[in-house]
Amino acid sequence: MTKSEPPNKRSFVFLQGPTSGVMRDLGRALATHGHDVLKINFCPGDALFWRGYDTLTYRAKRKDWPEFLRQVLVERSATDIVYFADRFPYHRLAQDVARALGVRPISLEYGYLRPDWLILEEGGQSTFSHFHNSREAIQAAAKTLPKIDMTPKFAIPEGVEAICETSFHLSNAFLAPIFTANYAPDRYYPVLREYLSYAPRMIRRGLNAKRAAKSINALQNSNNPKFLIPLQMQNDYQLRHNAPSHYQDGFISEIMESFKNNAPRDAQLVFKLHPMDNGLERWDRRVLEFAKAFGLSERVHFLDGGDLGALFAMSSGCVVINSTMGLRALGQSVPTKVMGVAVYDIEGLTDQASLDEFWQNPTPPEAAFLADFLRAIACGIHVRGAIYGRKGRAEFVKNALSRLQAPQLHRAGLYLRVPPRLFRAKALAIEVPFLSDCREKQT
Repeated sequence: MTKSEPPNKRSFVFLQGPTSGVMRDLGRALATHGHDVLKINFCPGDALFWRGYDTLTYRAKRKDWPEFLRQVLVERSATDIVYFADRFPYHRLAQDVARALGVRPISLEYGYLRPDWLILEEGGQSTFSHFHNSREAIQAAAKTLPKIDMTPKFAIPEGVEAICETSFHLSNAFLAPIFTANYAPDRYYPVLREYLSYAPRMIRRGLNAKRAAKSINALQNSNNPKFLIPLQMQNDYQLRHNAPSHYQDGFISEIMESFKNNAPRDAQLVFKLHPMDNGLERWDRRVLEFAKAFGLSERVHFLDGGDLGALFAMSSGCVVINSTMGLRALGQSVPTKVMGVAVYDIEGLTDQASLDEFWQNPTPPEAAFLADFLRAIACGIHVRGAIYGRKGRAEFVKNALSRLQAPQLHRAGLYLRVPPRLFRAKALAIEVPFLSDCREKQT
């Protein structure tokens, strides 16, 4: 070992990252600390944010990717792979290859906590999270952890994220056929159709916000029970891989049928569009069509925009698939019911009764346990920082270095060898790894 090498030297292989230079900054900081670092690019968009001496490009078909990666990991004596978006097809395959070789798979993702926290977690998120789901374990760990400051620190420079995202996807649309013709990005919508679809929403944003504010004001002036239903983006991996197939339509239908048969007769349903929705699904029309079919037209409201604080303040309850909006609702003491798989869906936080029962007697979170959970999840699998913005990126790199150089990625023992939510996912008909293998690991 040379003087420049750390006593715990590791070898990192980075896969596809977010549309920002933050992963490059992190990799080169690790290299400065004496670790081996390699980045594998899949497409021109990747090269926009990390190119140079420490990169190589994968150009073959996806079916050949596992063997290619296996050879790279062996040749590099890799200890870790790092990737963004754990359900991206290349990353799902990479996790299997890594585990077979004893290489630690590390998922970087936007935080469950918002706005300026990021996740560094082994494996993946939601269904595939290794974070503990035991109330007792979380409470015990929280006693050993420092208090957290949830005050936002890093603002994302206006327009930067949109510019980076657009540059990444448009460069792939026009250049990938020339440079990496075999790249298969698993996009839900054709890229040009998706990005052009944002223009009408941007044009209507001001008008939609005024309409939402007017609707919220009217709802605030009534004493009827109101239940908030946040919608998610149809192309979001959290929806596509942590909920039943094509579930959002089924979710809306299930909500309305249960609400019609079990909610108080004067109760109201308030659906809220995701702020980044591209408008292609026309949820405004579809929700109102569902409402008409169930005879609920006078009791269903649809918002595109509006003050979230005001919505939480007047809500009797919130029903989500697995959105982080559910965790935000809990933070405002709003009773919350989860229909998919979410890391915060634990007794004492979310309502564990059936959906039919929820409308009549929604149970709010226990404040003390919520504080323990937030402390455990912040310290256990999050690091402070941001993907966009110079200061936020620098803070993330600084905080992530100690985590990545440590033998244990998760802190305070908040790690289970088998992701504890796999069996819940299986019960919801979500595709999960072969569960008999998981049972053997548990024993």
